[in-house]
Order: sequence, then C-alpha cells, then structure tokens
Amino acid sequence: MRRLPPLNALRSFEAAGRLNSLTQAAEALNVTQSAVAQQIRVLEEFLGQKLFERDGRNIRLTVRGRHYWTDVSTCLGRLTEATERMLNTTTRMPLRVNASTSFLHMWLLPRLGRFREQHPEIPVEIVSTPDRSVTHLDDTSDIVIRRYTPELRRQGFVDHPLMRSQAVAVCAATHPMRETLRDPADLLDAPLLHYAGMPQAWQYWFHSAEVRVSETLRGTIFDEFLLSLRAAENGLGVCLAPRSVVRDALESGQLVALFDDRVSLEGPPYHALYRETDGASHLTTFVNWLQGCVDARDRVPMTD
Repeated sequence: MRRLPPLNALRSFEAAGRLNSLTQAAEALNVTQSAVAQQIRVLEEFLGQKLFERDGRNIRLTVRGRHYWTDVSTCLGRLTEATERMLNTTTRMPLRVNASTSFLHMWLLPRLGRFREQHPEIPVEIVSTPDRSVTHLDDTSDIVIRRYTPELRRQGFVDHPLMRSQAVAVCAATHPMRETLRDPADLLDAPLLHYAGMPQAWQYWFHSAEVRVSETLRGTIFDEFLLSLRAAENGLGVCLAPRSVVRDALESGQLVALFDDRVSLEGPPYHALYRETDGASHLTTFVNWLQGCVDARDRVPMTD
C-alpha cells in the first residue's frame, strides 16, 4: 500500500517553499498562517524530519527539503493540469501514445512533427518504455506500438498490423572491418553487439545465413536495444536491427546494411493497438497517419 501524506499538507509545503514565507503562503492559499504552519508540522511528522529552517523573519528549505519540494511542485503542477483538463469538457484530452524507446527515437519522433502540422487539433502525449516492457505497459495509453507478441494483446483494444520487422546486420560506414566483411561467416570474427531482450537473435540470423555457430557468441550485451544501435553507429560493432526502423539511418548513410540481399530473417511485425472507444475518431486518425508514414517496402503483407 502506498504511503502518501495529506494533500493539504503538500499544498501548504509547496506554497511555503515557493514563497519562503508562511504569511505569503497563507495569503496564496486563503487560509491562516497558523493553518499553514500546522500542515507543515503534519508533513514533517509524517516524514520524520525537518523541512524548513528559520532565516530571520523568513523561512528557507533544508537541503533535503529543497529536493522534496522540487518533486512535490512538479507533481502538484501535473495534478492541477490533469484536473483542469477533466473539468474543461471543451478541451480535448491528449492522445497518449506508448512505444518502445528505440521505435520512438529511430522512427516515430522524426515524423511526429508532420502529424502536428496536419492535425493541430489533436494533442499527442508520448510515453516511452523499455523495449522489453510488454506485460507492464501503462493501462492509460490510448495507442501502444510494439513488436507483436501474444502478451501484447489487450482487452478493449483494436489490433492493427503496422510494419515488418526484418532483421538486418548493420554497422557504421566507418567501421574498420567493413571492407573485410564480404560473407556472413566473416561476422564470426567481428565484434557483435547483442540485445539482452533477444539473446538468440544472432544465432537465428546465422542459421538463416546457413552459417554454423555455437550456442554462445562473443560480444557486448546491451539491456536496451537503442544502446546497441548507438554502439553500432559509433563504430563499436555490428548489431541486428529491424530494417523498417533503421531505414532512415540506412538511407542517410549513418548505418550500412551487410548482406541484406542474401540473408533474410523475418521477425514479429510491429503492431499498433488502439483503444476501442465510441466516437474516438482521433485514434483512428493517428493510426491511419502512422500507416501512411510506413515505407511501401516495409508494409505487412496482406493475408488471405
């Protein structure tokens, strides 16, 4: 069970810390000075430590009190904004889009400005979560974008296939071994970059390339997929990445694909799940826009 102090105590603390004065805090909250002082005592007793020190006729936050005030002020500000949005029925609630960190960074964020230009009336709120976080996604999200797994399915959401996830071996154009990597088997002597969320990915890729490998391959392991991509861009090795996600980097020359005309490894496609809500046309507007941004070469093939 979460331990939270009383809201009135937090409001008094925030005002007193912002104004460095109990008197001014009382005026701002339209209460008496003694009421503010009492609420601060309640909070200090709850936390078991002092939050303020006397500075003549004024007060100032302790070092730990200053850190706590920063967090409390931010949370109260967000709570105020959220409440105002709920009370104002004429204001459209932001469209909450949840996607993996790598997908956001490499694909969605570079395109999001176009959506805002085309649909300024639809506010969008982006939520980033690690690539491996599927079972613990925020239930308040309106749209979830992920590589598809059975755990991704959610009751009350429409499942929309978005784009393919074909694994490509990529490295920096300046990688010192690039010119010597003429055949998939040459990668056995190259520095491989592994993503912990898909520990067997390289084994599958080599099997697809008809190259025999052991169960364990050397190389650096990253717990975030985006970090393995960044390592590849900086010439630290070769990693596997969905061609659809890194297509911009490939076309700009930031990354180069190795043997992609000879080795094909199809992975779970990316899906967009959106909340099934009556009259929520902004959801389908965003999903349709997403689909329109997908390169024709990356679209999920239609099935009979």
